[in-house]
Amino acid sequence: MSLRAKTKYVQPTKPAPNAGITLYCSSDAVTCLWVRLVLAEKDVEGARFELQRPGRISEDLALLNPSQTLPTLADRETVIYPARVIAEYLDERYPHPPMMPSEPAHRARLRMALDRIEQDYFMQLALIETATPAAARAARKRLADMIASSAPLFPARGWFLGLEHSIVDSAWTALFWRIAELKLELPPAADPVRRYAQRAFARTSFQRVVPPKR
Repeated sequence: MSLRAKTKYVQPTKPAPNAGITLYCSSDAVTCLWVRLVLAEKDVEGARFELQRPGRISEDLALLNPSQTLPTLADRETVIYPARVIAEYLDERYPHPPMMPSEPAHRARLRMALDRIEQDYFMQLALIETATPAAARAARKRLADMIASSAPLFPARGWFLGLEHSIVDSAWTALFWRIAELKLELPPAADPVRRYAQRAFARTSFQRVVPPKR
């Protein structure tokens, strides 16, 4: 069983160049999609997207962020990276709708969930995309097993940490979209994850960022 996103990433037309926020991103990186989903949830008007292609980093990005890491967010004179810092910044910069809880204990729980997503799941995804064929096959199996073992954590209703959609859900959505694109097979035990992913893919924010395939 695999997740089926039923979508294809299409870079939208850039808004007018006088927009205050510019996101430098790639078309298929999971962290770039994560930030784009947060921007879509926030419905940030006038945000610009500068697509960076392999080996063709723009001069603007090289000047703003010498490390040239993606995604990178430029908000007027402020330059922010990596993805997690951008996601939290956007929630503070655009507080409606809130995507992080106000209570310290709940915020700590959210950050713990993000730590696991980044250090475990995103790491295995990176191996699938960049490692040798043998190592990539092993990473595919590890990631599928990790997702299946986490299935009980995904509720039938609401979202990962409760009733409200958070930046954690945007991170999961980006991950599940990418593994759907990579045609990663999941065992039957991952059915709760599949149902959660399909609900996430049905959100307006996702449809705005990843238009349906025709």
